[in-house]
Amino acid sequence: MTNFPRVGSDIPAYLALILSMVFVGSSMTTNTFIVDDVPVMIAGLLRFLIAAVFILVITFAVDGELPQLDRRSHLTVLAQSLFGSFLFTVLTLHGVSMTTAMISGIILAASPAMVAILSWLLGDRLSRIAWVGVLLTIGGVLVVNVLDAPDENGATRPLLGALLILLAVLSESLYTIFSRLVAKKASPLGLTCWYSMYGALLFLIPGLWQMRDFDLGTIPVSAWVALTYAGAFVGSAAAVFWYFGLRQLPTSVAGAVTGVMPIAAVLSAWLIAGDHFGWPHLVGMALIVGGIVLVARSRGRGIERKADLLSR
Repeated sequence: MTNFPRVGSDIPAYLALILSMVFVGSSMTTNTFIVDDVPVMIAGLLRFLIAAVFILVITFAVDGELPQLDRRSHLTVLAQSLFGSFLFTVLTLHGVSMTTAMISGIILAASPAMVAILSWLLGDRLSRIAWVGVLLTIGGVLVVNVLDAPDENGATRPLLGALLILLAVLSESLYTIFSRLVAKKASPLGLTCWYSMYGALLFLIPGLWQMRDFDLGTIPVSAWVALTYAGAFVGSAAAVFWYFGLRQLPTSVAGAVTGVMPIAAVLSAWLIAGDHFGWPHLVGMALIVGGIVLVARSRGRGIERKADLLSR
């Protein structure tokens, strides 16, 4: 296994994970400029094609080449793209169409707990303080979703919709676990290249199928701008920062940091779309920050040894 120099302080790694979730959270607002004009599969294909081109150019400029990965690492990155990109996108969009946004948000709040449980099963032994941090993170997301949730129309198929959202949470959590297994196999830029190319490959057939009856010329400029942002920042930059952070920090910390995602979604909706911002959001953000701090202070290291064994 390739060894990489470690950053003297873990602060850059924490900031990288947080910034990654900020980009992912902002995609919820970005999607509003896309979904009305571009079919889901076509949007996914265009997004990852843009991401692949963007990150390939940067990688060759910085690293000079595309990293060579062993077969197991390729399969791991492919699985990561399947769970973190393709399935999460499809499950979330279809799940929300069957249930309400409030219920979906509450279920998505289980992400930190799901990652913590999976990382615990993988060997990251969390202390009581760390579990308190996980609960605080979930509580912060629940405060935002429950106390300031907008009125919704009735759900058409609530049980099926809730199940799909729960599966999306599991998919996102598996994405985090798989990220940890390959984080030290190559540079963050190189890993993101393969991740983006596999994402485009997964959307290729369904995207081309939808293009049979769709004219790309009908896509407005606003949607193209949103797709470009989603590809360059949500698809590429977020993955680069995520890989960078996970080279130093265990998945329990990454799981807690996923609580930043819904807060970033709220702030981007407030700043860009002009949605309401009130005291529940402030309380929720305070709880989430407090939870991340508790998990970070008592993080386990067992998973690093376990991940190294699995990634060999």
